[in-house]
Amino acid sequence: MRFLHQLFAGRKESVSETIRRRRLERCSADLLDPLLAALPVHAVGTRWGFTDAAGFSRTFRAAYGVSPQEHRRLAARQYG
Repeated sequence: MRFLHQLFAGRKESVSETIRRRRLERCSADLLDPLLAALPVHAVGTRWGFTDAAGFSRTFRAAYGVSPQEHRRLAARQYG
């Protein structure tokens, strides 16, 4: 684990921030995917490692400015 942190030394994102960002990007992509529209929002979060639905929603909102449900709804309306 120490080696991984050494690889990230001097970068603007820490290891955990990079992992969280990548997981959120995957969640966003799944929420926008029409083939996954029937998958509940909390299941999308769980799929990418967010085990607490409320925590997932807070983290997603902090990153994207909207809740995961709203993100999905806005995309459906835009691309609908």
